[in-house]
Amino acid sequence: MKFNEAILVVFVVLLSSVGQVLMRAASLGAAASGAAGLRAWMSFTSVLAVIVYCSAMALWLWVLSRVPITQAFAFFGLSFVFVPLMASRFLGDPMTTQTWIGAGIIILGIVVTNWRSG
Repeated sequence: MKFNEAILVVFVVLLSSVGQVLMRAASLGAAASGAAGLRAWMSFTSVLAVIVYCSAMALWLWVLSRVPITQAFAFFGLSFVFVPLMASRFLGDPMTTQTWIGAGIIILGIVVTNWRSG
């Protein structure tokens, strides 16, 4: 995978992760609103979450037309690093020692998967 392709893949994973955190924020807002049904989910944050996540998936399709999935998909594991970090920073979700260890293992797996031999 070329450097510019790797940057693009990481950007898409980061955008997808932002969408996930926005979905969590929208869920927290819906639960706190006291509204019932669909009305609880009709918020700026909910709409933004869907737009961001759908945009990330559209970009992901474009990436897969240029990068082998065997290389690109390994990078999607970064969402298991990005989402907890952003959720901790912006939503106050806890970051445990196990989360940090898991993040390290995921990053190691990405390196191993994309290692060029020879």
